[in-house]
Amino acid sequence: MSSITRRGLVLGSLGAAGGLALGGCSSGSGGPMQLELFQFKSEAIKLFDKICEQFNAANPGTQVNQNFQADNITALRVRLVKDNFPDLITINGDYGYGSLAKTNVFYDFSKTSLMEAVQPGIGEILPTLGTGGEGQVNGLPFANNGSGVIYNVDVFDKAGVKPPTTWAEFVELCDELTAKKIDPFVWGFKDNWTGAPMFSSISAGHLTDGVAAWYAARAKGEHSFTDLLPVMEKMKKLAGYGNKNRYALGYNDANQAFAKGEAAMYLHGTYAIPAIRSYNKEINLGTFATPAEDAKDTKVVSGVDVALTMGVEPRHEAEQLAFIEHLMKPANLKAYCDEQVAFPTLKGMKATDPALQGLVPYFDRNQVSTYSDHNFPQAVTLNAYMQQFLIDGDAKKFASTLDEQWDKVVSRLQRTQ
Repeated sequence: MSSITRRGLVLGSLGAAGGLALGGCSSGSGGPMQLELFQFKSEAIKLFDKICEQFNAANPGTQVNQNFQADNITALRVRLVKDNFPDLITINGDYGYGSLAKTNVFYDFSKTSLMEAVQPGIGEILPTLGTGGEGQVNGLPFANNGSGVIYNVDVFDKAGVKPPTTWAEFVELCDELTAKKIDPFVWGFKDNWTGAPMFSSISAGHLTDGVAAWYAARAKGEHSFTDLLPVMEKMKKLAGYGNKNRYALGYNDANQAFAKGEAAMYLHGTYAIPAIRSYNKEINLGTFATPAEDAKDTKVVSGVDVALTMGVEPRHEAEQLAFIEHLMKPANLKAYCDEQVAFPTLKGMKATDPALQGLVPYFDRNQVSTYSDHNFPQAVTLNAYMQQFLIDGDAKKFASTLDEQWDKVVSRLQRTQ
């Protein structure tokens, strides 16, 4: 596929989103080669600066400069249209990554040996979102998160309860905590995306043939979101336990409330742990995967929080690959995962944070599922519909709305690609 065609495809899906175009840095004469690292994690700016400084010191002929861009998908689309793609890219492994990968704009790392060091189960996540061609590997997973239940170990111990292993035990636990005047959960549904972790966690145990496989079939017109009615009913069940002001609190409010010990559990991704600890450094946290009906079907939901990639036709291929290889060194991965409470992606490496140990066995057994919500095109506005469902509790309306919006949006996307 020619670059002109790729730009046309991306321009077609850009719509009116607009965005900022930033100047590239990959040029220069009389000094070290300038490479731009397009980086989207605001909380990791200092660490990426440090990693760049280490690389630059060891490679005086190359200067890697970090360019932080929070809305990197929109910016990447604009940069691509302007034929000004960044040299090095960090990107979240979600639908936005997949939609870009399908337009064949990213490098094919299957030509390298870099994937050989990645844990197989984690290495399978990005290709399920989309690739530029059969067998291609268009991104390297740098760090993963896990989504399930974060719990307050001290509250559990005081109440004399333990993490559940089945859905029935989960409900019994919520009832027992409620009877003891302890809020099972704290919710912050004022921010409409905060229902998504629950949706993904319960979907993972319900779609036993695989979340990615179900959505791939749904994209072909098979299945209906009514298949997920049991998931929605379970969401309604869990959302009924906990704080009464759930629609008045946002994500940060809920983080703070949980940090203060106002509930026993918090159904979110591990990405919330640094924020919780920012309010209470001494809080004693544990994790467990959201239980399925049968324990054998329980999976930890995990996504590639940070993927590394670069353009399909890199201007300085050897130097760009050298930096990516530097980023993927165990020491740099460990530094990032320790700081961000993330799961490392390389073989032989495990998360060491005590709060993550409840999810580690699922990674060891490869009982890992991708996020259900990562399979939705942004135009479907899943989070808004989900927030309305959590308010009105009408699962059938939620399912029919998703079917209607999915068919409309996906049909339009397929016509333009």
